[in-house]
This record gives sequence, C-alpha cells and structure tokens, in this order.
Amino acid sequence: MTTKIKVVIGTDQTNKKRSDSVDLFSQQIWCWGRDILRTEGNWLIHQGFDGIYPPIEKAGCKNIYSLSLSNSKNLILRGFGVIFSDQEFGTIFVPRTDFRPKYTKSGELETPPWEVGDLSDLKFPVGSEIEYSSSMLIELVDWIIKYENEIQNQLGIKYRANTLSEWDNGKRRVIPPEEIIPMWVKIKNGLQEAHSCTNNNQ
Repeated sequence: MTTKIKVVIGTDQTNKKRSDSVDLFSQQIWCWGRDILRTEGNWLIHQGFDGIYPPIEKAGCKNIYSLSLSNSKNLILRGFGVIFSDQEFGTIFVPRTDFRPKYTKSGELETPPWEVGDLSDLKFPVGSEIEYSSSMLIELVDWIIKYENEIQNQLGIKYRANTLSEWDNGKRRVIPPEEIIPMWVKIKNGLQEAHSCTNNNQ
C-alpha cells in the first residue's frame, strides 16, 4: 500500500510540474508577442532578433523571429513554440502546449518553421538523444531567465504587468510578473536535477 501511494504522489507532482511549465511557457510566448508590438518599438528587434517575413505562399503566417546566440547556436520564436538549434547537439522544438522537447540530430532546419507541420521530422528523443535535448532545453530556459531579467531591468516590472492585462481573460492562468523569473529558475533547477540523474544512471 505504501509503495502505491508513493507512486501516485510522484505522478501527481510530475503532472503539476508539467502543468506549471506549460502555463508559464504559453504565457511567455504571449509576452514575446506583446514585446513585438510594443508602442515604443519592437523589443525583439532591439534585442538583436532578425524578423523574417513569410513568402507569398505562406502569407497567412506570422513573421519568424530568429536570434543567433553564437556561431553554433540559434533560437527561433514562434507562436506555437520555440526552436533551439546547436550545431554540436542537434535541434529541439518545444511545443507551446506541451513543453516536452522534440528532437532531430540535425543542427539546422531544412525549411523555415512557418507552421507546426514544417517540424514533423522532429520526434521525442530516445537513448543518448535525451541527454542532448535536455541540455538544450536547460540552455533555452536559462536564456528566457536572462531575457526576463533584461525586461525588468530596462523596462520595469510594470511594463510586464501591462503586457499581461489582455492575457487575463478570466479563463487562462496568469502568473504575476514578480513570479515569472522565480518560476523559470525553479523549472531550470528541476531540469538540471533530472539531467544530472540521467547522466549518473548511464
């Protein structure tokens, strides 16, 4: 009986962590959208992102925002998720509604991710791919933490609060601006702990 209770508790805790991650990630993507539409100017462009306009055949799609993090690493923001590429480890796609990364060993996408279907070759990682995708997900979360720190330092916490005003439609969960960074730090710590356990078990 005791063993079964422990298993149930563990599952509930895992599900809550995943729910928290999905809620925060979805809200974060909304915030990036508001940062793009900022009255004083597109904050993503100000932060070094390149805005890529869709071709005629993809006229209904939103612009792609791409940021080179180094000579070997690249980040792409989409309304349906985030793509993080590393020439050494491959590429992950983190869906907005899941927060479990899908993976490909290729460090560069063959076609721009205008739609979710453009990422159909990415699958949930197996074997050694789990370590690679986990490492990249931790880097992604670390970048988000730095991004939000920059937002608060440069634009103020009131700005982030204003961007969330329309997000609060009475149905969505709203993470207050002062809790955004601590929650991301908590998620990062959890990912690092899981990553460490995976490495120790190999």
